[in-house]
Amino acid sequence: MTIASIASIFPEVDQDLVEACICGDEEVALDVARGKGSAFYSSSKAALARWVRRTAIRPEWAGAGILLNAVAPGVINTPMARSMIDDAATMANLQRIIPMQIGRYGQPEEVAQLLRFLGSPENSYMVGQVIFIDGGGEATNRGDKIW
Repeated sequence: MTIASIASIFPEVDQDLVEACICGDEEVALDVARGKGSAFYSSSKAALARWVRRTAIRPEWAGAGILLNAVAPGVINTPMARSMIDDAATMANLQRIIPMQIGRYGQPEEVAQLLRFLGSPENSYMVGQVIFIDGGGEATNRGDKIW
């Protein structure tokens, strides 16, 4: 499994950068990324999510019994997110983009439980999924769009 992000569905995802990342040529991706600013993070996470969906179903992965999935956390109360959480303007903007309907940030233990399941023998059938663990942000943002 891999870690994507709720950022993978942010409005500033740059599709040219996503495609450049997926092509597998790091030099091309870096050239396309120049000047993209904050779109680099969300675009690279979108590329990772797309790569998981494309790759997971291949014979060398699913056919070999390797169940590849991605976890896409929202704002998780970690040291990495602390600067965002502590900045009122950043959080107001983030709340506008991806509302957290349960009214709190996620905890690392909540993400860890999902990761534990995905990496365990209990997960014997889930393949190619991007699982959002974000307090309802993705569902609020995309509504009925599940594709």
